[in-house]
Amino acid sequence: MINNIFEDLGAGKIVLEEDIKEENWEEIWKENFKPIEIPPFIILPEWEIYEGKDLIPIRLKIAMAFGTGLHPSTQIMLSLIPKYVSQGDKVIDVGCGTGILSIAAAKFGAEVDAIDIEREAVEECKINAWENGVSINCWQGSIEDISKTYDVVLSNLQMEIFDKYFKDLKDKFKKYWLISGIFKDEKEKIIKMCQNNDLDIIEVQSKPEIGKPDDLWHGFVIKHK
Repeated sequence: MINNIFEDLGAGKIVLEEDIKEENWEEIWKENFKPIEIPPFIILPEWEIYEGKDLIPIRLKIAMAFGTGLHPSTQIMLSLIPKYVSQGDKVIDVGCGTGILSIAAAKFGAEVDAIDIEREAVEECKINAWENGVSINCWQGSIEDISKTYDVVLSNLQMEIFDKYFKDLKDKFKKYWLISGIFKDEKEKIIKMCQNNDLDIIEVQSKPEIGKPDDLWHGFVIKHK
């Protein structure tokens, strides 16, 4: 059952019809989640301690928000952050979920805002920031509420959100825009949107679903021309 839940979360929504009792979620999480290495990070459940020295630990307390590190779209973003986020950068994580990407950026010295429309996600982001000893400004809101520009924008979102808000988000970054959550042929839509908005794609990463080599998820690094 837990594998179905995480797979569905990859699309940013739960399509499982069976109700899951809240009081059992933590036990399901504990029984199924193991540390995940996504160099330079290792994703750990909150109760585990990383004793190594080669990786940067991110410890998560999970309730129901998206962002465990299991999904290819999250892994793509985690692999891109160390290359494009620098000390002192101002970063916003749009649709932060658990805050996993915000925490990763903060661990590279960024000043991070994290926004989500779901109150529960914002609370989880705050808890996970505290668990990792980083400072993140987590707040509830939508893309229309973003009034500032940032050095780097992180957005691991569904394609329909980019369909609606691409032009809004393209004006929010100065250096780089990291995009993920793009599935299969949706890649061509992002390429076309960039062409139509004078944006350059400087890196593309693709990663399949586990056991489904043809189900590719795509991530992009974008900059202004």
